[in-house]
Amino acid sequence: MVGAIAPVELSQPVHCDVRAPVPGVCFRVATSDDDAALRLLLRDNPMAGEVSLSREREPSYFAAAEIEGDEHQTIVSEENGRIICIGSVSTRLRYVNGRPMRVGYLGGLRLDARCRNRVSILRGGFDLFRRLHEAGGPPIYLTSIVADNAPARRLLERGLPGMPTYRFVGDFVTLVIRRRNGNSLDLRVEEGTESVLPEVADLLNRTATGYQFAPPWSVDDLRSSRRCPGLSVGNFRIVRQADGTPVACAALWDQRQVKQTVVRGYSPRLARLRPLVNLAATVSGRPRLPPVGCPIRQAFVSHLVADPQRPDMAELLVNVLHGPARARGIDYLTLGFDARDPRLAHLRKVFRPREYHTRLYGVHWDERGAALPAALDDRLLAPEVALL
Repeated sequence: MVGAIAPVELSQPVHCDVRAPVPGVCFRVATSDDDAALRLLLRDNPMAGEVSLSREREPSYFAAAEIEGDEHQTIVSEENGRIICIGSVSTRLRYVNGRPMRVGYLGGLRLDARCRNRVSILRGGFDLFRRLHEAGGPPIYLTSIVADNAPARRLLERGLPGMPTYRFVGDFVTLVIRRRNGNSLDLRVEEGTESVLPEVADLLNRTATGYQFAPPWSVDDLRSSRRCPGLSVGNFRIVRQADGTPVACAALWDQRQVKQTVVRGYSPRLARLRPLVNLAATVSGRPRLPPVGCPIRQAFVSHLVADPQRPDMAELLVNVLHGPARARGIDYLTLGFDARDPRLAHLRKVFRPREYHTRLYGVHWDERGAALPAALDDRLLAPEVALL
């Protein structure tokens, strides 16, 4: 078992090493005093597109960070008293080649739009990340990059001095499915209760060994409002065989109490068409395009156990979760799969979802992690999209 990231004294700023100076910029680990500034940076720097979206963490940045894993730390770049860049590092147990090990996760990278061309800020942040790693970090970190984000891929894959090594491990597909009704299989499906949580945890962990980067789950994890805010035991669904043996499960994980995807703008064309789109949506029963400033009403299909060779089982679980989704006013369900997963073709045909493609990387600083990406066997990737 490798060591976790050693705690950093959060009351003192940690400055960038003098060998990689960025004049006027301080690099340190964020504290609770930074909470409002961190949330402001997320809110004011949406991802551009036909619909501009911001990934926000209201009302507490650090409460939302608990989802990502243990020993969470957020690195900030500060200039003239203003935070201009953030990125988070966390660790949790994940299965690698069938065995649990500590794996880091790099996520939440946001750079103020006014600083987009200042690569030195990113390199300074990575210098602090390196020093945190050297204090006892895991051998390898997992991260994802949007597949069509060519500038980011070129920067991170180049192996620049002072940067960690990014090794591609596989393509990942996130599906966003519009809510609907239906139950296509005649199987026994039951609602989760406290008494079945041990069975659910056992099923999750037995299945996770067959996937790469799947997290183990304890009963305490599943009950924890800190580690799993918004995950209710009553929103689990369990499929049983005729003899009562559980064979599949999934949960509706509504994280909106701590994490939101908010509409921050529409393209001029879509803004003009929005009234007509919403009129058609009302008639057809489809989700409407929300006003600017309103969150997307979405939740995750998480903790999914369904045989890849039985894609209809995954379809069943998505369908039975539409009931609790409707009760919560949720319009979209999100779940993710390895691009090689045989369930994808079936779910695409049945649900016609919107798709987002990312590339997963194993990130390492030293020889401890260099061999791991190449040593991965052909098990499907399953990092749990609700944790990313």
